Amino acid sequence: MSSAKRYVEALGSFKTSTVLQDLSLTGRVIVITGGASGIGLALSQAVVEVGGSVAAIGAATQPDVEFLNVFGPKVGSEVKYYTADIADEHALKAGFECIKKDFGRIDGIIACAGVCIEKPFLDSTWDDVRSLHWVNGLGTFFSIQHAVRAMLDNPSTANDACRGSVVIVGSIATVRKCEAQALAAYSASKGSSKGLLAGLAVELAPLGVRVNMISPGHTVTNMSIRQFGTRPDLEREMLEAVPMGRLGHRRDMKGAAVYLLSDAALYTTGAEIVISGGLHAGRM
Repeated sequence: MSSAKRYVEALGSFKTSTVLQDLSLTGRVIVITGGASGIGLALSQAVVEVGGSVAAIGAATQPDVEFLNVFGPKVGSEVKYYTADIADEHALKAGFECIKKDFGRIDGIIACAGVCIEKPFLDSTWDDVRSLHWVNGLGTFFSIQHAVRAMLDNPSTANDACRGSVVIVGSIATVRKCEAQALAAYSASKGSSKGLLAGLAVELAPLGVRVNMISPGHTVTNMSIRQFGTRPDLEREMLEAVPMGRLGHRRDMKGAAVYLLSDAALYTTGAEIVISGGLHAGRM
């Protein structure tokens, strides 16, 4: 087919499917590290809501009660939980082997698992920094590597030869400092994911795998609620810094994750969606 004819056909491609059809993840298997708690749990629910199946990876032997309450009878069928420390090379490999055996394929991954140590720069130890980079850096890197290897077993489709999608969950902490928190080591470890984003987007595009990032701002989680109980200064500073005047909710991340995983984003790779209520843009 000549290039001119291809372009003529492309002009009408917007009529071949609806936005709702493009956003569907029906028949797709999405691995979500950290998918049984925090923001990751909300993203797991989002995938299921649009028809996808979820393989949630967590370090705990059993998922917590919130995970079981959210998914109920779907646990064990559309949603499965796998115990694996992403910082443990052998456990991570075994976890992905189980996922591939159970589901037969992997179509996407949300790399959401991470750890945070809040400590002043001058007090941070080798063990502190090593553990952060071990999980947030190496764990993220190799989780994605295992998932992409499985994606490459998928046949390319008519959907512009897309074999899979990677969504990395970053953090506003890589570009904005909260004065009430000492997060230099954490920010550095999450910054490695931002470098990974550009490198993988370019390297994997010819293989049919898209790579994008969601970077949440200050978001309400069980951990932050506990912190606010003992540190009202932290809550106050976070609220004052956000132009929209509120903290993020886990639901605020759901739409972006579904978009990036879906056919609605077939021409999107190397992108970062910052969901911060305007925190990243500044303040009047």
